[in-house]
Amino acid sequence: MTNIEFKALENASRTAMVWSEGYDGQTHYGDVLKALTPAFLILATAAGLMLAIL
Repeated sequence: MTNIEFKALENASRTAMVWSEGYDGQTHYGDVLKALTPAFLILATAAGLMLAIL
């Protein structure tokens, strides 16, 4: 590869890392809770099964 190709690849990867959406300054607790709910359910089920084994 030539230097020009390396620079083109580096520039392409840098521009892909930039977010296009703006940050609105708010914490969206509802969205975070919705995202974590399946994990909490899985952990609760696993804990329940472990207690049932005892």
